[in-house]
Amino acid sequence: MQHGTVFTRHFLKRLPQVVRQDIHTKIASRQQRGGATRDNLDRFSDEAVKFGLKVSPFIEDKFSFVDSRNKVNAERLNHNILMRDEAVRKLARLVADENMQAMKDIDPQVFDSFLEAMKHIYSVLAENIRAISINPPVMPGDKMEEERAEQELTASVLKMQSEEWIERRLLHLRAQYIEYAQIALERVGDKGHQSKYLSYPSFQNWKNKQREAERFIQNTAVYNEATGEHFDLAEVIKRTTANPENRRIEMMVRSRGFEELAQDLGYTALFLTWTLPSKYHRNSSKWNGATVKEGHSNLMQQWAQARALIAKEDIHYFGFRVAEPHKDGTSHGHYFLFCDPKDKDTLINIISGVATSEDRAELGDDISPRFDVKEADPAKGGATAYIAKYVSKNINGKHMPDTEAEESAFRVRAWASVHRIRQFQQFGGEPVSLWRHLRRATEEQTRIDPKLEALRQAADSSKWALFCQLAADAQLAYEEKQNQYGESVKKAIGFHWISEGVSTFISTCNETYRLVKKSELGALLESRSGSPWSTENNCNPLLGEHLKQVTGWSHAGVQCLIKPILAGAKVPIDKDCQLKLANNRLIVTRG
Repeated sequence: MQHGTVFTRHFLKRLPQVVRQDIHTKIASRQQRGGATRDNLDRFSDEAVKFGLKVSPFIEDKFSFVDSRNKVNAERLNHNILMRDEAVRKLARLVADENMQAMKDIDPQVFDSFLEAMKHIYSVLAENIRAISINPPVMPGDKMEEERAEQELTASVLKMQSEEWIERRLLHLRAQYIEYAQIALERVGDKGHQSKYLSYPSFQNWKNKQREAERFIQNTAVYNEATGEHFDLAEVIKRTTANPENRRIEMMVRSRGFEELAQDLGYTALFLTWTLPSKYHRNSSKWNGATVKEGHSNLMQQWAQARALIAKEDIHYFGFRVAEPHKDGTSHGHYFLFCDPKDKDTLINIISGVATSEDRAELGDDISPRFDVKEADPAKGGATAYIAKYVSKNINGKHMPDTEAEESAFRVRAWASVHRIRQFQQFGGEPVSLWRHLRRATEEQTRIDPKLEALRQAADSSKWALFCQLAADAQLAYEEKQNQYGESVKKAIGFHWISEGVSTFISTCNETYRLVKKSELGALLESRSGSPWSTENNCNPLLGEHLKQVTGWSHAGVQCLIKPILAGAKVPIDKDCQLKLANNRLIVTRG
């Protein structure tokens, strides 16, 4: 450093590297100002170092690998390693290999049981994982059933030997480290030198990932292994809730549906704003060094406590929760609750009591900085009009009067991604996953029961209130598989319809898709084009394409024809047209 007193030059060396870099940035910026003299630069440097000394303990406390003494770091992880992709990959590979070798060196014969052997292996590998500032998978509790504990320990051991698993966690650690340091250094906020919600480096890193994801999407196709049909991944995403506008529309449909349901029940709408105590806010002098995620987790624990107390009172309610950042990045929540007017006061008292219980003395007689509640005013457009603002400003900023709403929403999404915070949560009502699977079902599948068909039509026509009223006899159906670590994972594949004690399974995931590079798609299709249409090879895309041309039906519509045609049946399309397969050719008979 060219500027600074003896104090600056001496203490600068004691600061973590991330803090030193920030000080250099500040001084370089100050040098660009007109009239910068040696004396004022020295004073500025001293003040920057004093501030760095003040905030460094917070960073060192959260990230043990930080070397604040400027000596050769004896730990395996340091700032320079964590900030370089190749160094992170190398470290992940090294630790994974060491953990594999450590497991080989352990003789399971010396233990009384397989469970005891796995516990010992877990402890050895977990110590190596902690040495690079990664939390190992959660250790099963002592009360867990033995077979399940063995399965979970086995999965944990496999993870800690996985280079991919370790690398992902190191990259997440990097994102946490960068953003926490920026928050501690007061780079996040609403002042002129600050960036609101999220720091500039973290926002740039997030946008880079978005660009990488966009390149992947543009170069990828969705390939149907059963029929050979293919689509651009970008076009598929446009039709799903991965598209922010579709997500916003779906949220508005559900919000409006809940409002209609509340009106039918005679319920009132409450809008709650729930904020954390001062010690969680970086812009407060009482800040205790809490991370954004720690603050949000505290909010979620309080909400869980409030819900448990509400359940004891047997109060029925439903609605949404929206997680939103303050300008300094601290999480707070907006809750939109619909409840019976007779339960309103009890519900408010329970939630406000939980929300204000921590550090109650700092509030005095006014609890509104921590907890505020408003009741819906029909004259102002009702609940949906109020909710719409919060939905839009946290997804894509569409239909907002603020000209900067879209950019602001973009930053909020980045904030949620960096801190791994769930922005929206529904409580009460029917699961949205069931709604989505009903929208995929066809009339042919649901016409087995008039009530089921009415439910499908309610979902398909975006009538959320009616859907919630009719869905009592529908339950999501799951397929359970094991992932690469041996863990059981569930995937929704349709739903069960229960009528007169009989359960009928309706599949909405009949087709098998996989992602392929567009550059490989031509070779895949060419390899299939010469294959005959036979029962041994029933996935030729040409048959589906010919059926679509002959019938004018959609891709989904012709799927029911393929199997019988391949089996040799003559399939009627209408009273004047029949289709059959002869000598590997599709024969159309009319009249």
